[in-house]
Amino acid sequence: MSKSFRVIFACLVIMILAVAQVTFASTPTRPSKKRKKKKATVANLVIVGTYATQTPVSEPVVTNVTTSDTSITPVTPPPAENSRRALRSAKTPSVHILPIEEPPLDVTATAGQLVISEFRVRGPNGANDEFIEIYNNSGADHTVMASSGTGYGVAASDGVTRCSIPNGTVIPNKGHYLCVNSVGYNLASYPAGNGTTATGDATYTTDIPDNAGIALFNNNSGGASYSLPNRLDAVGSTSEANVLYKEGTGYPALTPFSIDYAFYRDNCGKGGSITTFGVCPAGSTVKDTNNNAADFIFVDTNGTSAGAGQRLGAPGPENMSSPIERNASFAVSFLDTCGSGASPPNRVRDFTSDPPNNSTFGTLDIRRTVTNNTGGNVTRLRFRVVDITTFPAPSGIADLRPRTSTAGVVTVDRPPCGSGTSTVTVQGTTLEQPPSQPNGGGFNSSMSAGTVTLGTPLANGASIDVRFLLGIQQTGSFKFYVNIEALP
Repeated sequence: MSKSFRVIFACLVIMILAVAQVTFASTPTRPSKKRKKKKATVANLVIVGTYATQTPVSEPVVTNVTTSDTSITPVTPPPAENSRRALRSAKTPSVHILPIEEPPLDVTATAGQLVISEFRVRGPNGANDEFIEIYNNSGADHTVMASSGTGYGVAASDGVTRCSIPNGTVIPNKGHYLCVNSVGYNLASYPAGNGTTATGDATYTTDIPDNAGIALFNNNSGGASYSLPNRLDAVGSTSEANVLYKEGTGYPALTPFSIDYAFYRDNCGKGGSITTFGVCPAGSTVKDTNNNAADFIFVDTNGTSAGAGQRLGAPGPENMSSPIERNASFAVSFLDTCGSGASPPNRVRDFTSDPPNNSTFGTLDIRRTVTNNTGGNVTRLRFRVVDITTFPAPSGIADLRPRTSTAGVVTVDRPPCGSGTSTVTVQGTTLEQPPSQPNGGGFNSSMSAGTVTLGTPLANGASIDVRFLLGIQQTGSFKFYVNIEALP
């Protein structure tokens, strides 16, 4: 978790939005209710290279950040931090790349190297609509080698093994392994790799009770082998009595609703706060403080208040074939590098009301150029929302809803600046479903660049111009932050 590299656009690589000339209202808009249009006011909105405070600025700012834990530096750091952070004068971000492929670790995992990264124990299909996602947080590819038995075991607090990760399985660095309840799991069609979906790498049929704890062990022998020294990770609610199956006091126990929800591990560091601006303290590193309440974020597609915090978002189960977070292997720049990030064509504000598409107060259209620096072809490219202002945003904070967009032709001025303009095609991004997101996207939603495929890969050194279309259900100060996920 301590690789040092320099990243522009806040390590998570794309863009953060804070305050710009936009007409905004002030009352939160619930996804399930209509609201009357109020008299508009004018606020400032500015795109910056990293998170900005809510203080308006007139030009985009880019930082040059060096860290040892993938955290990021604010645009205006406190005085005590100024000595190790310097501002760049260039307008276009760049990325310093470090190798991301490393030899497998042919040893039994230790605590924290493999973690539970997303889960749920109920869904729209009822009590059996469950999944448990494991994430390789070791910093290198990991080859499963159990201390006993035939693999690593995933068990509920009844001590019963739900699924195993077999010996010899190689989980890529930052890759995932997915266990699902085959009786009711409803997200098997969620996109994964090229032509593949989020089916389970392993399955089970025994329901995990609501709010029960789940743990990952370095063996699948069960019984006394499921002990604290052999535990790799655990997550459970405050109502779970067995401390072996939770960390800290546990996450807040849920009121059981059969909704499309998930708990996912925070990789921003703000605990899913809608109102907290500034940098992501965790960068793109998953948060693992051994406190479930601090490490996991509750989301669902209706913004339901179920007892563990309320925010609009979506489950996003990932398996062995899913794209992997590769922020450090991509460079991101403004679409028009000669212009301001707060102005067209880099950012376009459309005031056309479109309530059926969660855009009552129009849209915000963000355009960026993404360059592949992985060293090889990329055949799958998508962007996962890790920080956003969305429902239920209080007055003065924007309620943004990521939505699908189509390709369009845009006029740009590129270096040498002022020598003439040209046109480029900006590719749309698709809000990936299922789960169905009738209220638009939110936390943990993913948006794919559909033109990058096995047949039409993005070559090393090549770039793609993309747009992110955000419906506005309430105006105000805002932020939008995504991770880049890709496959070779």
